[in-house]
Amino acid sequence: MRKSFFCRLAFVTMPLLFNSARGQNDHFAYAVTAVNRGGTEWIALRKLDTRTGQFSNILLNVQEKDQDLFDFAAYKEYANKKISNYSNGTLPGFSPQPALSSSVAAIAYDRKSNRLYYAPMSIDQLRYIDLTTMDVVAFSEQYFSKAGKYDFKTAGPINRMVIAPDDFGYTITNDGNHLIRFSTNGAPALTDLGELQDDPLNKDMSIRNNPCANSGGDLVADDAGNLLLVTGSNRVFKVDIATRKTTYLATISSLPAKFATSGVAVDENGKILISSSLYADGYFTVDPESWAATPSSGTHEAFGSADLANSNVLHSNTANSNLFITKAPDKLSQFRVFPNPVMDDEVNIQFSGLKPGNYTIQLASVLGNTVLKQKATVIENVQTELVHIPGSTSQGFYYVSILDENNKVVGTQKLVVERW
Repeated sequence: MRKSFFCRLAFVTMPLLFNSARGQNDHFAYAVTAVNRGGTEWIALRKLDTRTGQFSNILLNVQEKDQDLFDFAAYKEYANKKISNYSNGTLPGFSPQPALSSSVAAIAYDRKSNRLYYAPMSIDQLRYIDLTTMDVVAFSEQYFSKAGKYDFKTAGPINRMVIAPDDFGYTITNDGNHLIRFSTNGAPALTDLGELQDDPLNKDMSIRNNPCANSGGDLVADDAGNLLLVTGSNRVFKVDIATRKTTYLATISSLPAKFATSGVAVDENGKILISSSLYADGYFTVDPESWAATPSSGTHEAFGSADLANSNVLHSNTANSNLFITKAPDKLSQFRVFPNPVMDDEVNIQFSGLKPGNYTIQLASVLGNTVLKQKATVIENVQTELVHIPGSTSQGFYYVSILDENNKVVGTQKLVVERW
């Protein structure tokens, strides 16, 4: 899990609505460290108390000789049948394999299932740790390279990962050529959403300008459908999941010269936490408005951390910077979508200040697939239309677009569809 100097991403999440859905903010982050302070084998899972700065004892060593690796299909069968004689790492009719052989390259915490998804450093495979039983489970048929149609040996390991508010996991390959999504309900399905697209304002700070500078690091998510990528060289990029538009925001300041970001999470106060596998004196807190870093103040033993993960997200109402602003105010004022997220398949589209005429309300997935089209005749200055979302629509991020009579897009806003 050596992400020392190379790329990694982060993601951001939605305000109070998501906060209520997820419960209270985590006061911790899972951390992947070495077994001993100063080591370079990223195999020890610990819990970092973000209020005190204290690291726990080792929760799991993924290279312990007695640590078994279960295949998901067999493990699911065991769980469904509630087999009572499961003991000593043995499932009836199934022989687990040793889990050792690789350090950890990326982790993402799914609070809903209490799983810690991860990718091994040298293995092209998605796995998870059941944090209730500490069993390690592998999806033997799920390969990142197969989903993204790329050469794993050339592109290197997956080393940045996050679970977003839509309950999907996301990762970005080091070369920026693949935004890959995976589901967390049941057996995961990996989907390549496509290449990242540079914002024209990036200029010399292109996501592809310097693969070494923009690789490594880690991802967090926000509540507005974006990922936040902090690279190994401490650069910050915002990634719009739906369009894959990638905007350079800043380079984090006030860090030690040898600090190269490896892990990223969000603390209970909405600040960004960053750690480094090369820096064992603690982690740093980053203000998302100034992008200045402040060292952790804990007096406990610290570890270099090659990865961090919790379920907290960045909120779009906590920063005055350009982190979350993607549309001009006049465009936003022409219509609004509520409730957002939507959980009962009914959403209101309120028009405000549109010229009277015939319009089309269009709902599309992040892949550009049209979910529905509905006609609307606007006659009032302020007018609300009720839209029924098909019950077969999957949970996730969508785009609501308003088209005029000439099929020209008047405006577009994001909508989150929740499923419980």
